[in-house]
Amino acid sequence: MDNFVESKWFVRVVAFLLAFLLYMTVNFADFEAVQQAGDSGLDTTEVLTNVPVKTYYDTENLYVSGIPEQVRVELSGPKSIIESTKRLRNFELTLDLTDYEIGEHRVAIKHKNFSEKLDVSILPASVDVMIEERVITSRKVTPEFNDSALAEGYQVDNVTVAPREVKVTGSESDIDKIAFVRTALTGEDEISEETTATAAVQVLDGDLNKLDVKVEPATVQVSISVKNPSKKVPLNAVSKGIPAENVTITSLEPNVEEITIYGKESALEELKEFSLPVDVSGVTKDTTLTVPVNLGEQFNFSSPQEVKVKVTVEKSTDESS
Repeated sequence: MDNFVESKWFVRVVAFLLAFLLYMTVNFADFEAVQQAGDSGLDTTEVLTNVPVKTYYDTENLYVSGIPEQVRVELSGPKSIIESTKRLRNFELTLDLTDYEIGEHRVAIKHKNFSEKLDVSILPASVDVMIEERVITSRKVTPEFNDSALAEGYQVDNVTVAPREVKVTGSESDIDKIAFVRTALTGEDEISEETTATAAVQVLDGDLNKLDVKVEPATVQVSISVKNPSKKVPLNAVSKGIPAENVTITSLEPNVEEITIYGKESALEELKEFSLPVDVSGVTKDTTLTVPVNLGEQFNFSSPQEVKVKVTVEKSTDESS
């Protein structure tokens, strides 16, 4: 045993093991240092968007304009802490106006409940606000509608809104600027029947700028009834095309004398009668044809939509034969 311990191979093995342990110890320490640097280093930056701001002031007697509903927050620090902050969302942004008097002020947005290991920047860091006396008024809502949303041939019969009045809260200066309180029904589908939908209320000044006021309710129900104007006019059947050789068309008798045409009132006013072309091409004898009513682009509907026309012919004798 003593000989083995004293042998050169034993010494070499021990030396190798010691060198290996030393190598692993050094590299493990370096790995831990790199990992800790990655976890605690300030080389990660991320921006949070749409972060709400809580505002404190005397809401019963004062009205404040210029308050942003949402801001951006830039965070710099360890990635793990940033991810935790995003997930928990237990931080808060505040705009405290409780000690400010009526007038215009530039106020910083403050934050709390962020980790001390994070650098926090709020964008914007401060805002310009106007503090004024709170005024409440009632205003009638005017419904508006664009005729281009109607189906072809239809026109608006009546537009109503419910509720008819809304409560507008704002500063005295903004309330004095109110020129229009309106709502508009919008949509992609063409309207051809009575329609009711929810629409937002807009409060505008004389230049159609949106005013910084609160509206209750913020939306109303807009109902639109439409009509499809019609007119009953005489029906006049006229022939087109060429009948068979030696055949003459002597009469065209539709099974109805009048037809009802639907369309815009402006076009109907000029309509005195409706001409129905009857294709007699190749007709050789008395017959009855079913003729569809083709309205073209001016009108959108007819009653009836097709007409039976009795065609009476007269045959001539070819003397040359």
